[in-house]
Amino acid sequence: MLKFASMLITNATVVTWGTPNAVINDGALYFSGDRIVEVGASAELSAKYPAADRLDARGQLLMPGNICAHTHFYGAFARGMSVPGDPPKTSLKFLSACGGAWIAH
Repeated sequence: MLKFASMLITNATVVTWGTPNAVINDGALYFSGDRIVEVGASAELSAKYPAADRLDARGQLLMPGNICAHTHFYGAFARGMSVPGDPPKTSLKFLSACGGAWIAH
């Protein structure tokens, strides 16, 4: 796994997922190792962590802590791998045809 000692991501549109949810325009995130240390305004965190390696997000969306757990596992079979029997027409039939193989790795 790629790890950085620390990095400051600036100039991002940050969705905080807090209560209440907040969006920080020109927001920043500072992380160290595998931990999010602080989220806030780019100017504030830039002043606080002046020596940090930086990445300019150029206004892109940054959602700290969000993990996208969906997958496109069917695509592997659509590209030439086969399942036994007739081609499955639904996700449930596809999973049944795979047995437990799709979670084996």
